[in-house]
Amino acid sequence: MKSRDIEFLRKVSFFSDLNDELLNLVIDVVEEKRFSKNKIIFFEGDPGTTFYFVKSGRIKVSKLSETGREIIVHILGPGDIFAEVTLFQKDSKYPATAEVLEDAVVGTIRNTKLENLVLRNPQMALELIRALSNKLLIIQERIRHLGVNDAVERTIQVLLALAEGHGTKKQDGIELCANITRQDLAAFVGTTRETISRILSKLNQADVIDISGKSIIIKDIEGLKNW
Repeated sequence: MKSRDIEFLRKVSFFSDLNDELLNLVIDVVEEKRFSKNKIIFFEGDPGTTFYFVKSGRIKVSKLSETGREIIVHILGPGDIFAEVTLFQKDSKYPATAEVLEDAVVGTIRNTKLENLVLRNPQMALELIRALSNKLLIIQERIRHLGVNDAVERTIQVLLALAEGHGTKKQDGIELCANITRQDLAAFVGTTRETISRILSKLNQADVIDISGKSIIIKDIEGLKNW
């Protein structure tokens, strides 16, 4: 059992470079939880007590704007971590809401337990710094895109990112996660559902994507990039 757990932890960015001794210490403090589709794991503002990583399924991390509009920060899949920003903070609160897009199995570690491991193991501390730095770079890049590009370009960037991180290769192209709705895309891009629908229709007419089914299929990845 432990050998399978170690094999999976090596696929998690935060743990991938740890040796077997450290990974066994991590396994000892991990609790596995199962969540059904649409289940809220935690709400924005809840006490931040736990570190999470995705074993299977899809998780949506989102925030509410000052006007009450949902803004999607991340779509997470197997191997991704979340809520790591609450580590080493007194009375921390979750800065966003985590919702299950499709049935998920999630590894959880109480912050106090993980913090104790990190304090005793410099290599683990270094991996945490790397993980946090990488998240910061991703967020900075998204902010830059939101400020510079128009809605069409932002939509294409989101579609390409979803294809890379959550796409499934099919005979007719790359299928995106069926549980990502038009409203989710709008929240990810930072625009309205109506705008997203118009943009997807244009891309469909150009024959670079197919929106005839329940999910979006990218038929021509290079054509989409050229847009």
